[in-house]
Amino acid sequence: MDNGLVFSSELPPATIADRVRRGELTRIATGVYSTEIGRSVEEVVRAHLFDIAGRLLPGAVITDRSARTGAPVAGVLYLARPGRPRDIDLPGLLVRARAGAGPQPDDISLPGGLYLASRPRGLAENARPSRARAGGRRTLDQSELGDWVDYICTTDGPELLAEYRRLAVGLAPTLGVGDEHIHRLERLIGIALGTRANEPTTSAALAARRSGRPVDQARVRRFEDLAAALRGAAPQSHPLDPAASGRNTYEPFFEAYFSNFIEGTEFEVDEARQIVFDGVVPSGRPEDAHDVLGTYRLVADADEMSQTGTDPDEFIALVKRRNARIMEGRPGQRPGQFKELANRAGATSFVEPALVEGTLAAGFRLRDELDTAWEKALYVAFVVAEVHPFADGNGRTARVMMNAELHAGGQSRIIIPTVFRQDYLDGLRLLSRRDDPSVFIKAMRYAHDFTASIDFSTFTEAKAHLQTAHAFDEPDSAQRLRIRV
Repeated sequence: MDNGLVFSSELPPATIADRVRRGELTRIATGVYSTEIGRSVEEVVRAHLFDIAGRLLPGAVITDRSARTGAPVAGVLYLARPGRPRDIDLPGLLVRARAGAGPQPDDISLPGGLYLASRPRGLAENARPSRARAGGRRTLDQSELGDWVDYICTTDGPELLAEYRRLAVGLAPTLGVGDEHIHRLERLIGIALGTRANEPTTSAALAARRSGRPVDQARVRRFEDLAAALRGAAPQSHPLDPAASGRNTYEPFFEAYFSNFIEGTEFEVDEARQIVFDGVVPSGRPEDAHDVLGTYRLVADADEMSQTGTDPDEFIALVKRRNARIMEGRPGQRPGQFKELANRAGATSFVEPALVEGTLAAGFRLRDELDTAWEKALYVAFVVAEVHPFADGNGRTARVMMNAELHAGGQSRIIIPTVFRQDYLDGLRLLSRRDDPSVFIKAMRYAHDFTASIDFSTFTEAKAHLQTAHAFDEPDSAQRLRIRV
């Protein structure tokens, strides 16, 4: 009872009934009770699922579709155990145990009485097809299994994957997996290892690996979630007046100024104006000055900013070219060349170097499923930021790609003023770390509204409007910006 669970075998029925009547116990399922009265039964089940299942089905093995994550999938936890099949309905979850082999030597013992299938066992048992029923298919289909094989090749490496194949073949008779099905698994692993070049596959991830562009599958799923959220969000539009005097000069200037300020290249705005328009380079800061100037020349180039790429190769070439122009004053950072070492920011680890090109290409393909310049702009901004393909200049490159989509679509650009920096970064972090796109979309909608409201006809006019809105203030003043606008 240390975990707050009480099973009917532990106390006399009269005692349990009395404690339920006094409000000391809540019934979870037949024979299962909880002392956590203040939590919903669904929360209790999620918190103690393995303890409950392990007590009711001791020695059962988490396998089939659940082997990949070690957790329920679409509300179902899939198990195998010797004996008769058994389904256990729990509030918010279903435990589905089929007849199958008990724990094998390499299966992992979990607290509470369950086991987790080893990689070889999980692969072998998912090679066996299953029919769809309530809750979905018990095992992965061929496309999903191929994606998992690709993921294992990325995370565990080709040598271990080859060893998993050998072990899976050896386990197949014990698990009841026939030769036909285990041969399917061998073919998929062969594709991942490069020994089955001509084998057909329905797995997008394996196809990408075979083409020489393996992908970060978790990132691609995140891109899919963002694309779906953008399609379902309210429309957003701020058409640009082509006759607006000065906007093509001063909007790009402030875009470049704030984009660099966010990354720590900090100048007073009048100092930045002298760098860009008068060629005055502050003593001792030539590289910082070139960051601002290089970014301005890029975003003020109307022809360049009209290009968004028509295929993955063009898109990747644009990303590289734009980073090279932004960072050309810092040759030590390898401008325009993809990173050689993994990079991270705080708790976020970005895409591994070997997966950069494939993940950008996969991200691009989803872009064309979006309808508007606004949707595409936010989408590509996140794709580039999430991949973080370069040693430096990733945020600036992401924002340039974003504003190219808006410019090409005849829309006002998005500027992230200093005071709004934290809102912008928080939106990115929540999407990256918690798969929640809502804050990112809301923040960018606000920034788009704000940018469209500024009069960029002259430098003086734009600066005055931005000062009135506290745009140059530090992020702790963000509330004042919202009030102003």
